[in-house]
Parts: sequence; C-alpha cells; structure tokens
Amino acid sequence: MKKTMIYVSEETHKGLKKLAFENDTSIAELIRRAVDIVYGEDIEDIKDMEEELARYQNQPGSAIELEEYLSRKKASVSG
Repeated sequence: MKKTMIYVSEETHKGLKKLAFENDTSIAELIRRAVDIVYGEDIEDIKDMEEELARYQNQPGSAIELEEYLSRKKASVSG
C-alpha cells in the first residue's frame, strides 16, 4: 500500500470524521472505498491494457483483433 496526502474542506473532513465514527472505521478507509467504487473498473482496465501491451511488445505476433479481445474480456467477466 502506498501513502498519499489529500486536502479536503473542513466541512468534508467533519462529515468524513462523523461517517468514520458511525461505521467504526477510519477516514482513510472511507476514501479508499470511495475511490474503489468510482475508479475501480477504470484502474482494472488500465492494468489489463498494460498487460496486453507488455505481451504484444514481447511477442508482436500474439496480437488479436479488438473484437476478439472484447469478446474474451466479456466471457471472463461472465464466467
């Protein structure tokens, strides 16, 4: 896990502090959950793209058509 610092308004901080207390968790955990909900799928897409690019760079002949890639991805999500 990496550490990062963010700035939020005093009002937001008060709200997060109250929510964290009510949910018996930390402000940091609330923020991690929110980021996962909002950006989780995009982050996974970036990871998948980087893996595919690395595979292509190692073996350019392994490239597949976009439609085939999307079909495989859809199948992996469904199954």
